[in-house]
Amino acid sequence: VHLPSTRTPTDMTPVVPSLTLRTGAKMPALGLGTWKIAAGETTAAVLSALRCGYRLLDCAPVYGNQPQVGAAIQQALDEGTLRSRDELFVTSKLMTQTLDPTDFEAAVRTSLAELGVDYLDLALLQWPAPQRAPIAEQWCAMEALVDAGLARHIGVSNFSAKKLGELMDGSDVTRAEGGDSTSALSAEDDYCILGECRIPPAVNQVECGAHFRQDRLLRWCVERGVVVQAYGPLGSGDQFSSDGLGRARSGMEPVSHPAVVNAAKATGMTRHQVLLRWNVGRGNVCVIPKSANPRRQLENLEAVAGPALPSEHADAVGSLAEQYRLQHGSFHTGPSKPYRTLADLWDED
Repeated sequence: VHLPSTRTPTDMTPVVPSLTLRTGAKMPALGLGTWKIAAGETTAAVLSALRCGYRLLDCAPVYGNQPQVGAAIQQALDEGTLRSRDELFVTSKLMTQTLDPTDFEAAVRTSLAELGVDYLDLALLQWPAPQRAPIAEQWCAMEALVDAGLARHIGVSNFSAKKLGELMDGSDVTRAEGGDSTSALSAEDDYCILGECRIPPAVNQVECGAHFRQDRLLRWCVERGVVVQAYGPLGSGDQFSSDGLGRARSGMEPVSHPAVVNAAKATGMTRHQVLLRWNVGRGNVCVIPKSANPRRQLENLEAVAGPALPSEHADAVGSLAEQYRLQHGSFHTGPSKPYRTLADLWDED
């Protein structure tokens, strides 16, 4: 089903800044997150985003809507919103706790067919999950995707600085099984041994916003040439876990914080725009907020393409005292899981 075009890109369309990956390729600093967009709403949501100027789409098979993303891409090409596939930066992921490295290529080819494209701009390991194979073996399979022309860049998601450094430099990183309950690295454990990467990760996609700044991880990624993609950049309520696992916020959502409200009043931005503009203004950060609302999509784009926040407001928004992780990843932890505790999974917590 084709949707009517309501917006034609013009020379007046705000231009989203780009970030330079280690290959020299450019990646837009704003993308559309498709997690939690219902399949029945996805084609319309993606198409409206493309029409207002988005050129990065963040996808994954586990989101259950890649065919609908593909339908939107095809319609955007048919109607001229996209002049060619090469205008678009498409990310997809591999959920490796249930996938052997020998099956990576087939999984990516399935994603390509669903999305209607012949390569991914970025393929990510969705979690540091060694259940089916050591991460070293997984990474070799990721590198093979680049060699085969199926992905132009590869990266990771939800990796701590410690795990990412061990992947890039070669070191012990995660135990396959066994070990004590307090440390991810113990002399008694069976380790997955990682060698130095032939193709280093280009991106680490993590939760990152004023509610969870990830200052140390961001500094580390800048030093190592890894661009950060920020999911959940608004600290949205639909990311919140009801049980909290000791990480429930005690205060207000970021959009209601006085620092954000004051910045919005002073600049004429919406509060959501303030949070996005602040995050991109830190440098080396691409934000991928989810929105199926055309008006909100355009507001998000205008925020990222617009002027930086005044320093006093940027400093205030970047100093929220309460910091908490909404996507805690507890499904990777437990007695029979690769990580005994959340501290094992995230290292820096």
